[in-house]
Amino acid sequence: MSDATDQVFTVGTALAARGEIATGLLPIAIGMDAREVAIPVAVAHGAEPGPTVLIEGGLHGIEIVTVEICRKLIQERLDPRTLRGTVIVAPQLNPWAFLASSRFTPQDAQDMNRVFPGTAGGTLSFQVARVVTRELLDRADYVIDCHSCNPPSLHFTIVGEEGAPEVRARALAMAKAFGYPVVNANTAYAGTLSGYCLSQGKPTITPEFVFSRRFDAVSLETGVTGMLNVLRHLELLPGSPEPVAVPGAFPEAMTYVSVGATRGGYCFFTRNCGDHVRKGDSLAVLRDVWGQEMETITAPRDGIVIAYPLQGNQAAGTGDKIAYLAY
Repeated sequence: MSDATDQVFTVGTALAARGEIATGLLPIAIGMDAREVAIPVAVAHGAEPGPTVLIEGGLHGIEIVTVEICRKLIQERLDPRTLRGTVIVAPQLNPWAFLASSRFTPQDAQDMNRVFPGTAGGTLSFQVARVVTRELLDRADYVIDCHSCNPPSLHFTIVGEEGAPEVRARALAMAKAFGYPVVNANTAYAGTLSGYCLSQGKPTITPEFVFSRRFDAVSLETGVTGMLNVLRHLELLPGSPEPVAVPGAFPEAMTYVSVGATRGGYCFFTRNCGDHVRKGDSLAVLRDVWGQEMETITAPRDGIVIAYPLQGNQAAGTGDKIAYLAY
């Protein structure tokens, strides 16, 4: 996995010699017009050998902030002459979802973050996930899997529950170094990129920026600092992690639970992100078009509201996620 002896590190058409940064394209599929589809990649190949860190995002096409974070990191903040190891960035893994401004791959209606490590004979999302696994994930020692949450939301970093305890412990240390509040997942979705990496022994963290579809100034500034903090923590860069200040931060790592709707309706929030609530407190009220209350969403336990992650309009149906509660 590491690049201890490689003088040139290659990803797709990006070829970086030691102490250099290179950009290029990684082919991932063939389109219906017979043209090759490729994603942008960059490689910062350190002057000294060391581990390989992958920073990626864009599995969901509406979560675009990783693009600008990666650009600023590579073009403005990262000097490969001081780097020990290699940093790969792949900020937009699902170009079809991006072009459709959708969370899902439009060709097969799949959430690409539920199909890893992919399969050779599956639909587009599965086959692209297989290429990403082979060409990016399997070459990394550590992974930063970037996502963003629809507002209102705090900035936070998720550590998954897959993998061996030692791997999760190293991931937790990475998350704390990043600088955002840390939450452990309590329910593992099948087929996530982070879950695959953790199960393969690769410490992986998932920063959740704010917000989808837009470039948020706080996310851009703190996201770049967080990336550099992880690289310092892993000793790819000299120095110690810098403090990161975001609204609603809490000091200790917590666990989060998703609270969903049983019925449905227009969603009216009754709390603010960062609020401390008690078990049974109202989090949101669902109403019909005339304002009649259909359901009150309550906290299943004491905790802190960290997000209202509605995927579309401010409304929800049966089973839709309403709130994330950290406890």
